[in-house]
Amino acid sequence: MAALASARMADAAERPNIIFLLTDDQRDNTLGAMGHPFVKTPNLDALMRDSVRFRNAYIATPVCAPSRVSYFTGMPERVHGVGFSSSYQLTEAQWEQSYPSMLRRAGYHTGFIGKFGVEYYTFKGRAHEKFDFWWGHDGWTKFLPKKHQSPSTIPYHTAKEDIITKIMGEAMASFLDGAPRDKPFCLSVSFNVPHGSQTTSMYTGYPEWHQMTRPANENPALMGSPFYDGLYRDIEIALPPDTATDPYRFIPKFILDQDKGRRSETYVYNYRIDTCREHHIRYYQTISGLDHVIGGLLADLRDRGLDQNTVILYGSDHGLLMGEYGMGGKELLLDLASKIPCFIHDPRVPKERRGQQRDELVSSLDYTRTILDYADVAAPAHMEGKSLRPMVEGRETSWRKELFLESLFTMRDNPFQEGLRTDCWKYIRMYDGIMKFKESDVDFAGRQPEFEMLFDLNSDAAERNNLASNPAYAAVIADLRAKTASESVLINQRREAFAKEFPPQPRK
Repeated sequence: MAALASARMADAAERPNIIFLLTDDQRDNTLGAMGHPFVKTPNLDALMRDSVRFRNAYIATPVCAPSRVSYFTGMPERVHGVGFSSSYQLTEAQWEQSYPSMLRRAGYHTGFIGKFGVEYYTFKGRAHEKFDFWWGHDGWTKFLPKKHQSPSTIPYHTAKEDIITKIMGEAMASFLDGAPRDKPFCLSVSFNVPHGSQTTSMYTGYPEWHQMTRPANENPALMGSPFYDGLYRDIEIALPPDTATDPYRFIPKFILDQDKGRRSETYVYNYRIDTCREHHIRYYQTISGLDHVIGGLLADLRDRGLDQNTVILYGSDHGLLMGEYGMGGKELLLDLASKIPCFIHDPRVPKERRGQQRDELVSSLDYTRTILDYADVAAPAHMEGKSLRPMVEGRETSWRKELFLESLFTMRDNPFQEGLRTDCWKYIRMYDGIMKFKESDVDFAGRQPEFEMLFDLNSDAAERNNLASNPAYAAVIADLRAKTASESVLINQRREAFAKEFPPQPRK
């Protein structure tokens, strides 16, 4: 028994602990160390400066639930088939191929905290069985969940704090309290902020909830808070010049009608100057509050002597439009919606290797293989993406020159979208969307797109000048069309192969 315990202790020391910090709706460049002009994020700034940052990281699909399934499984939505608009749900067999399940079988102590997002489709009431430690919930809990009794599996009544981000801080400490010392751990933390469900519910008087028509710090529960009271209210926040202007200058109404859910319901606050400003204040307040809680986690790791053998990955489920292009929300392949903050902290890497900022094209699918790589677990053949670990460690590795993008979310009149990002071009094409789509609906072979976008990223990094109909770029768009079509065929072939091995299950 002593020999077995010794072997387990050696294994725990050899394989690193892994923490994956995932935020919700956080777009790229929203930390102080990323150059943001006013947001205060001292803890994440220090962590990022001691990490390797990837400045061109894109989400596999820019909407929350399918994005999370892609992180878990390392596959794009078109292959795993799980999304708000699809007809399918995640199966038990598919979950067995996810990184939490694989690491658990490989001897890791696994934990999940926060917004699961997958239980919306399956595992009803059984998600806690998938991890050794569970403090998760499904759906969109409120910013003050104890006060509002949001339906959830989180035992809010046991929490000392009232604000969801602070409650998750308590849960992280609880996980570390119970983590066995004779095996490594993998903790997945899925924060709720700065998602609109959080920013809108900081003040919930009707019709304020959804619309942000009053300052959130009029809520007595937030008065005196260092983050949620006066922070950022005394500075001039420069709103996007497009705020409350015509969105159809950029994407025509026939392919995306803003009044079918974006402007009239879900992101209504981004279509007015006054409420958009309140959204910006609350958005960055919640990022600063998030930073404070993560600072507590980092201090806790140091106090427990775990900081030198814990790899930390940081990412988001997608970005967000906050008045740009006259729009709000995500679901689009424009950078503000599909590009994410991405960095990896490995304290075992020599100090001179840390602090790098790299420009390779990274996908959120790369996170899954990276986590498995750090855990020394072989990835299944169907799992896509590439491990980022060699670049973090400074080892030479061949890397992609182009990145295929897609978005299959069709609620709120959003179209099917696919495209390609190269070193200097972004090409996007759109098709009329179908709700509860089946596999055949996302096979676009031979179909003509209803709308296209082309951006020269060297001269137009903000993606405002659509060159798709400019004859001077006919050769460029023809080349990118052909490459996108080829990638679209390949991803459908991978979908068909995966479906044979893991038959899709219709959503109930």
